[in-house]
Amino acid sequence: MLSTYPEKQYAVRCIKLGANGYLNKSADPDDMLAAVRKVAAGGVYVTPATAEALAAAVGQRGAQAGPEALSHREHQVFRLLTQGQSVTQIGAQLGLAANTVSTYRARILDKTGTKNDVELALYAERHGQR
Repeated sequence: MLSTYPEKQYAVRCIKLGANGYLNKSADPDDMLAAVRKVAAGGVYVTPATAEALAAAVGQRGAQAGPEALSHREHQVFRLLTQGQSVTQIGAQLGLAANTVSTYRARILDKTGTKNDVELALYAERHGQR
């Protein structure tokens, strides 16, 4: 997967969801070529930074889950909450009822072990999600 987003935000998440590799579009052209060749040959391509993030995610299995544990929609809501948007604003942007967004918010707080939006924003900062 070639993305505009930094590896620290989405690489582990994308690989867990089935991607055979993840590179930021600003990666070195030689790395891109190596990645394409490896994936085309049936392999998986990860950078050293992504490998470290994957190892850390595996080590967290018994501990509190990281942002990777969030569903796709939960992750969307998570990102918008940490940008300071309200439940009403998020609902309007995603075409969801405010009650639905509130349910996602409650699940996100539970999965991240945070109690409010401020703690959630700090959590996002610590986990490279901002």
